[in-house]
Amino acid sequence: MLLAAVFLIALFLFICQVVVWWHARNILEQAAAEGARAAAAADGGCGDAVSAATAEAGRMGGGWVDSLSVSCGGDGPAGSTISVTVSAQTPMFGAPGSLTVRARATAPKEGTVAP
Repeated sequence: MLLAAVFLIALFLFICQVVVWWHARNILEQAAAEGARAAAAADGGCGDAVSAATAEAGRMGGGWVDSLSVSCGGDGPAGSTISVTVSAQTPMFGAPGSLTVRARATAPKEGTVAP
């Protein structure tokens, strides 16, 4: 009976951990997409991506995401691909430490492409 109770508690904590990781990943995917949209705008750039992704993750994430890191690449001419990667730490249940969660989004740079 005791073994079954310990197993059920461990299973419950594992399911909770998966849900927290999934929720944090969804938050970071939304933040990365928002950053990619901001950087891909005709008048945007990687600086806009970092601020937009950070604001979105802070607004949606609250205490579920810590140590947020945003990187942006591909800030080139119109038609090039912008890539925004967002990573953060999310808390663990039943164990010390945290899990690293990452998400990436891409978008084509807007503007006029020379013929």
